[in-house]
Amino acid sequence: MARTVFFSFHYQRDIFRVQQVKQHYVAKGNYTAAGYFDGSLEEKAKREGDQAVKGLIDRGLIGASVLCVLIGAETYSRRWVAYEILKAVELGMGVLGIRIHQLKDTRTGLADVAGTSPFELVGYGMKNGKRQPMIHYSDGWKDAPYLSPVNGDPAPYLVGKDKPVFSSLFDVHDWVNDDGYNRFDTWVEAVARQAGR
Repeated sequence: MARTVFFSFHYQRDIFRVQQVKQHYVAKGNYTAAGYFDGSLEEKAKREGDQAVKGLIDRGLIGASVLCVLIGAETYSRRWVAYEILKAVELGMGVLGIRIHQLKDTRTGLADVAGTSPFELVGYGMKNGKRQPMIHYSDGWKDAPYLSPVNGDPAPYLVGKDKPVFSSLFDVHDWVNDDGYNRFDTWVEAVARQAGR
C-alpha cells in the first residue's frame, strides 16, 4: 500500500543528505512525499511570522499517514521539527526517525556527527485532565509553544501511557547501518499500522 510521508528535518545543515533519502522514492516508487519545503522555515517565520509557518506545516500534514524525522547532527535543536512531531502525534500519524548523519553531503563529500534524537526532547504531560504537549529545554520540561492540550488519546500508541517521552514510543533507524534504501518501505508500513492507519 502506498503511504504519504511528511519529512521533517534541519534544512540548512542536512538538505543535501535529505535529498538522497527523498530521491529514494523516485527509484522505488512505493510512497508519496508530502510536506517538503524548499527553504528554511526559520527564514519564512522571520518574513511572514510564526502563524504562517504553522499553517504551512499543518497543510503539509493533511493527508499524510506517516511523519519521518530525518535526524542529523542538530535536528533536535530546530523548533519546527518539535512542532511537526507533536502535531503529527496530535493527528494520530505514524512516526519514525531515521539517522542520516552518515550520508555524505553531496557538496562536500563529508559525513557528519550523530545528534541527539528529537524524540528524547518531546512528549506529553498531563494538565487538567488533558494531554499537554511538552518540550525539554536546557532548564527542564515546558509546555510546547503553539500547541494546545489534547483530549484523550489521539493515536493508539498513546493508550495507557500517562506521560510519555516520545523516545519510548517511536523507533529510530540508521539509513546506512540499517539499510534504509531497501528497508524504508517496511519501516513506514510498520509505523502506519502502529498508528492504526
